[in-house]
Amino acid sequence: MSFHLDMAPVYQQFANVFGSLSPLLYPFIGGTIALFVFGGVMFILRSYQQGR
Repeated sequence: MSFHLDMAPVYQQFANVFGSLSPLLYPFIGGTIALFVFGGVMFILRSYQQGR
């Protein structure tokens, strides 16, 4: 007995859920990226000042 599951509706449901949630996640993703970039710049500046 073969069990066949059509995955297209499941993928469509995931796409709908992520499509409706992604606008809420963009500020958090942008904030975390900005924090990482800012921390990296501060680390580079601190190590540069200590090296001189």
